[in-house]
Amino acid sequence: MLLTWKPGVLGSALHAAGAMARGKVLVDPALAAAMAEPAEALEQEIVASGMPAAPFRRALAGFATQFDSPRQLVERTLVKVQGSGPKTDLKLAKLTAVLTAVVQAFQKVAPNAAEDLRLRERPLREQWEARGNGLLRQIANLTDEHLLASEATVVLVQPALGGGGEAHLQHNAVSFEAVLTNSVPQLPEVVRLAWLLSQLQCDLPVFSDHVNAQRLPHVAAFALLPAVLQAASEVELGPFSPEQIARAVDAWQLPKVANQDTTSVVHAWWQTYLADRPGWPVALMALDQMLG
Repeated sequence: MLLTWKPGVLGSALHAAGAMARGKVLVDPALAAAMAEPAEALEQEIVASGMPAAPFRRALAGFATQFDSPRQLVERTLVKVQGSGPKTDLKLAKLTAVLTAVVQAFQKVAPNAAEDLRLRERPLREQWEARGNGLLRQIANLTDEHLLASEATVVLVQPALGGGGEAHLQHNAVSFEAVLTNSVPQLPEVVRLAWLLSQLQCDLPVFSDHVNAQRLPHVAAFALLPAVLQAASEVELGPFSPEQIARAVDAWQLPKVANQDTTSVVHAWWQTYLADRPGWPVALMALDQMLG
């Protein structure tokens, strides 16, 4: 997989604001304090604009991997989510204003973010070049040889959560918190990056036709979790067990499903998959149904 690496200041600001919107606690108290008011204002403006909040935030974060201008980012997101219309200009102006305030708040706390992220890139690239492609080959062997993209963009963002990230399926890019040390020794950062990258082609029609589009990112994240951990165990990058799945769910900030032992569900699904080896589209559909 050919990777393009880039620092993401705008992406970092959005990533932190999005984490706060989901009720996450940022690891930097100063950043949390600075971001609290503008992040809340952004959420309120999204609601006031009549946009469906979750799809809008997802599209906003995805387009942030491509654009550095808040106005251009909001414009593309509005067109993506609602299309063009007579009220778009007013929404564009208001959303751009609150998003700009979010970016300014982030930059006030992290004025050298772009330079810092560039410095973090080299050791992360070296780790990936040493182990990443071998790990991806194992993932392809366990899932589907057509699942992995031939190229992708890695947008490095500030470690707001100490190890978070997101796969932007429609943009062939990932946001990756640029953590330089393995905060959980059993979960090397190269494995976390492989997990994000391996999700990117789950939105191809051949894989996703029978999975609800709004649930697909959630399903893809959980589907590739045991696949990546199994692959990691086969190249001696960590153990594979239900405990390892639970460890990754916590460390990699996966959403919890109410009234459900997600770890047990995912582990049981993976064991059935290994025993029966259905096609990956069938496996994704089955997991979607199990996760509800």
